Amino acid sequence: MRYLGIDPGGKRMGLAIGNDVTGTASPLEILPYGGVDEAARQIVRIAREQGATVLVLGLPTDVEGQETPACARSRALAAALEALGWTVKLQREYLSSNEARRRARELGFGRREPVDHLAAQVLLEELLGGLPCGG
Repeated sequence: MRYLGIDPGGKRMGLAIGNDVTGTASPLEILPYGGVDEAARQIVRIAREQGATVLVLGLPTDVEGQETPACARSRALAAALEALGWTVKLQREYLSSNEARRRARELGFGRREPVDHLAAQVLLEELLGGLPCGG
């Protein structure tokens, strides 16, 4: 099964693609975040292009695992995508952006380059790492 990972932010959303056969994920792209409806349209288009059947949205929690105010954006986007008939999994994430920045440094990214797609890769890897073999 193919999964589209989404790291929704206030200005941008990062996308990654992965599958449960290999348990791996790859960064895909970064898109501007233009609100729930526009984001949902873009996500559905890319999910179809990539052959993804499950959408994995980051749910940014704090150090104690409690939801942050940014979780409202993820939940609203999840509701919009589910209303369009998509299967959505919310993946709790904490410090995925920090891990994404670490990876970006290793890849030679500039300090100010966006890393949202790498954050989506991290959250997707976390989900795929917790799945039993075969999904």
